[in-house]
Amino acid sequence: MLEVKDLSVSFEDFTVLRNVNLKLDKEVCVVLGPNGSGKTTLLRAVSGIVPYKGSIKINGKEVRSAKGVLEYSTNLQEVYTIGNSAWDTAKIITEIKGGDLKEFLSIIDYFNLDRKVLRKPVYKMSTGQKALVSLALALFTNPQVVTVDEPIENVDVNRRDKVVSLLRERVKEGIIVTHQRELVKAFKEARVYTIVNGELVEGDKMQ
Repeated sequence: MLEVKDLSVSFEDFTVLRNVNLKLDKEVCVVLGPNGSGKTTLLRAVSGIVPYKGSIKINGKEVRSAKGVLEYSTNLQEVYTIGNSAWDTAKIITEIKGGDLKEFLSIIDYFNLDRKVLRKPVYKMSTGQKALVSLALALFTNPQVVTVDEPIENVDVNRRDKVVSLLRERVKEGIIVTHQRELVKAFKEARVYTIVNGELVEGDKMQ
């Protein structure tokens, strides 16, 4: 279960998110908003990357005080700076969270990526490679709760359907943030929210 209560995130004098409340129990929601609206900041807060006021709990554990919520994963690329290469990163993840490296490779092959790309760290890949490899790193351990940032942005058209199919198969609880409405159509059963002026509003309110 993911529970966000009275969440606010500010940087110096600028408030990015205010009074965000969200509760997910074995369900997926799609959060819409233009670039710069605070979507990624929401995921960074849930991931414990940025300080916040309020409460974020994953299966009852407060994110800021939990050293490692092993049942949670995200595709935020800044999380994957461990290891000298993407392959090293995948091995470290299996040591921490469990999982099967063969499963990681199967997702890489599913995306029709050359395995040679795994010799590079994520930050040295092309934008499309970063998106796909980060998603593979997020999902290969079959985490219980997942947050996904702009999963089809920078992904070529031929692979977008593969990304959506993988998300539908593997993400059973969590948040998918996007500025592309085609993901709302792909997740018809999901609740839809929009970030408007730093607040989370139910429904598609994106202009």
